Amino acid sequence: MTTLEARVDRLEAQAQAVADRTALVELTARYCRAVASDDMDALLALFTEDAVLETSFPPGSGQDHSETRGLAALREIYKGTAGMGLKPCVHNHVVELHGDRARGFCSVELRLIQNGVAYTAAGHYEDQYRRVAGEWRFQRRKLVLYHWVPQAEGWA
Repeated sequence: MTTLEARVDRLEAQAQAVADRTALVELTARYCRAVASDDMDALLALFTEDAVLETSFPPGSGQDHSETRGLAALREIYKGTAGMGLKPCVHNHVVELHGDRARGFCSVELRLIQNGVAYTAAGHYEDQYRRVAGEWRFQRRKLVLYHWVPQAEGWA
């Protein structure tokens, strides 16, 4: 039989894990909201100072793979997406906690306008998170896209 103290410690650890997982899922939701509303300040506040954003497009999409490092570079990348009407929707989260660091995976669907044409895209994010001053932040986001096509053509 375990002691009361050990049981309380275990329950506190479980409660912290639930709180951390919830905060990380909400972090991705805040990201989507900031992107959809072109709120640059809110968006950049979600990343660590040394953050990395990597995007991998599918073959034939006409898009280039990219990797961006640091908040100043992220600001430039996201400024370039203003006016595209980006509407990301994330779901199917999986989170692995490792103290003040974590890893995550979530599916993403995107709607956007590129050169006046409505596009649809889907893929997933592979995330690395770090807790900074008590708040979870993205340290690395890798977007892996399965398709990036004009909506009229469809993905299949």
